[in-house]
Amino acid sequence: MIGELWKRKRKTEKIQKEQGEKNIFVVRIAEIEVHPEWIDAYLEAAGAVGAESVAKEPGVICIFPMQKKESPTSIRIVEIYRSEEAYKSHLATPHFRAYKEGTPHMIKSLELVPMHPLDPEHANGIFRKWL
Repeated sequence: MIGELWKRKRKTEKIQKEQGEKNIFVVRIAEIEVHPEWIDAYLEAAGAVGAESVAKEPGVICIFPMQKKESPTSIRIVEIYRSEEAYKSHLATPHFRAYKEGTPHMIKSLELVPMHPLDPEHANGIFRKWL
């Protein structure tokens, strides 16, 4: 299994090199710690901006907020965009701006972790919007 994933990763890297950086989708995990007194309001805001982004923006493949079971103020959000341009466009939308401007006081810490997908060829089986 690991050998197969390694082969897929190498194939993905080759395709990305051939296509150039502008055609590579963007994957990030946002690691967020929320102040306990703001958790309910933050969960509502994160859920709303994720749903609206996926519904309204063709370049947003996934914005999937999650909460750690054993640490409810620890939030992780998987973000997948069709391209760097789609990500930049998302940052300029009114719904994202409202989220970004309305939640800083709720957030104790935030780290955006860039990720490299190991098997993007088969993502369409998971994310139907990617088709």
